[in-house]
Amino acid sequence: MHYKSIIFVLSSFILLGGCTDSAQEVKKEALKIIEVAPIKATVEKVVETKVYTIDEIYNSMCIQCHSSDGSGNTEKLTPSMSHLSEKEMISELQEVEADQGHIIMEHNRGKILKMGMEYHTEDMAKYMFKRFNK
Repeated sequence: MHYKSIIFVLSSFILLGGCTDSAQEVKKEALKIIEVAPIKATVEKVVETKVYTIDEIYNSMCIQCHSSDGSGNTEKLTPSMSHLSEKEMISELQEVEADQGHIIMEHNRGKILKMGMEYHTEDMAKYMFKRFNK
């Protein structure tokens, strides 16, 4: 129901108020009509999303376990990746993406994606290869 319709109905009740038992009845009927026909409003949410660079993703999420030079972290049982070729890194990251048994990395990748840090496996592999093999 639109505002004009609600105003028309309310004014009709007010004009016809003398024909009813009391003014309270008019108010009750008017409120029932308003409750039955709520006004629909749309609210747009503006969500800003940040686009993260591969460097930002690696430095904030990956470096803790894979280290800055790809040598890994023995305390976290993270293997070294610095000895892999670019193609091998792509293959490893594609296996993680396809849920092929890298349970910890699959979990970590899920956390990375939930934070809005999306990346392409090839781009990440190229970045890591260049970073580890300067």
